[in-house]
Amino acid sequence: MSEANENKVNEPIPDGMVRKKRRVRKRRSSTPERSSDKDEANKLFAKAKELLIGMHDEDEDFGPVDVAEQLRRLKRKKEDDRPLDEVWGTKKRSTSWLWIVLVGIIASVIAVVVGLAIWTNQDVKKVDRPLSFFGGNEELEPLANDALTWFFDDSVTILDEAKKTIGMLNQREQLDEIDKRLRDSAFRGDATINFDDWGSSLLTNAWSQFSWSARLVRSSNSSSSKERGYVSLTGKRENGNPFEVFFVQGNKNQLVLDWDASIGWSEMSVSQMAIELPQEQTFLRCRVGKEPGYDQSFGMDHYSGYVLTGELFDEFIFAYVNLDRPGGKAIDRDLRLLLNYGSFVSDDPPLQEQKVSLSLKFDGEIGAEGQFEIVEYLNDGWVTP
Repeated sequence: MSEANENKVNEPIPDGMVRKKRRVRKRRSSTPERSSDKDEANKLFAKAKELLIGMHDEDEDFGPVDVAEQLRRLKRKKEDDRPLDEVWGTKKRSTSWLWIVLVGIIASVIAVVVGLAIWTNQDVKKVDRPLSFFGGNEELEPLANDALTWFFDDSVTILDEAKKTIGMLNQREQLDEIDKRLRDSAFRGDATINFDDWGSSLLTNAWSQFSWSARLVRSSNSSSSKERGYVSLTGKRENGNPFEVFFVQGNKNQLVLDWDASIGWSEMSVSQMAIELPQEQTFLRCRVGKEPGYDQSFGMDHYSGYVLTGELFDEFIFAYVNLDRPGGKAIDRDLRLLLNYGSFVSDDPPLQEQKVSLSLKFDGEIGAEGQFEIVEYLNDGWVTP
């Protein structure tokens, strides 16, 4: 401040006036922090510029775009707008067709698998695998072997003949003609059939759930191991009850009805055996079942127990296989396999009841009051070889 100004300051202030002082703000000096912020801003601007340039460059090549590059991109834009078939070989078309081919292959594989599954299920429903369990490791022959060739060679005609025989039995007429269509029986001999055993008429139309299956029956090894192919027909009767009848090939290559197997004929019924207690071996067609608590020990011998049921389920007896008698374990094995009981081969649950043909007698020395003993396992089912 000059001396003149200083003097003016020191001079007295006239009345009615105020002295004002002007403050001068000092200029701030630049600091390192402000310089750093500027550098960060410059970097951010440069990065934004690079991103903006990159948005216009498909190949991520940074920098200005010359005229040649602009023409190339314009040409590519027009090419992408063309139909797919006209841009063969481009990356976009190749990727799309790759997915189409892959989906087509997967769909074809699924269609083949589903087709095979449907074909297999239809085949199983039409022809059942025969239930024979003799010999342990013995493998079954194919269904179309000599025992069933007679059926598969002309199944349509055979099924028509079977329906004709069923119709004749439903009418209960022409007994002489019917007798020619029945299988010979050593037990029945020359005795005529009883139509009362046939029961209510059998229905063979589609609404009665009529179906057929070709099977193979084999006798046990102790019964000379014979085999025979047969056809099982199942459906509903007029009274609504189910039925199952069996046809085999006769001596003169003629289709015949196995009358004994169809009506479940036995030397004695289950109810008769429970009353008469036959001491001699008796041929019996029945249904067999087993539970864990049926096994017993009488004296020093161990027995495997089974329940045998007749045509009526309230008619039953208990019978036992002596496991300590020669051949007893083989009989028990065949019965267990028939029922899938205690099998380690399959995880399927045991079957409740199965048709079987047996030879048994009443032995008064088993236990305190005597028991029925299964002497021989003849074959599974009711059709004998």
